[in-house]
Amino acid sequence: MTDRPLPPPRRRPARPALYLRCFPADAAGLEYQRAVLERLARRHGLPLPAAFLDDGVRSGDRLPALERLLERVGQGWVDVVLVPGPFVFSLDDRSARATVRRLEALGCTVLELPGRDVPPLPLPVPAGAA
Repeated sequence: MTDRPLPPPRRRPARPALYLRCFPADAAGLEYQRAVLERLARRHGLPLPAAFLDDGVRSGDRLPALERLLERVGQGWVDVVLVPGPFVFSLDDRSARATVRRLEALGCTVLELPGRDVPPLPLPVPAGAA
């Protein structure tokens, strides 16, 4: 037996996802927010996040993509969720915060876009534009 120090434990790579919900349906707004969240992921050194989208679904209705996301988090497939803010989960602040707490209780980190007091992220450059 040697007295060499043990190597640090290997951290597994983060498994990010993003969640978006727009009501009424807004494909252009959804794609813009998706691009901004993907950029936020890159700034945090995360791989491209899997997308869970409930476009056109009211917050009070069944949210199938959110249900799938919660299932994946519970199974350990997702450990970071990027959102523009908790309002995507519900317009009711208590309900939205309850969803954030539920994700965190499952061992997930929820990353939100910076608030208005933080300089905005630059707009993504469309492919082919320079």
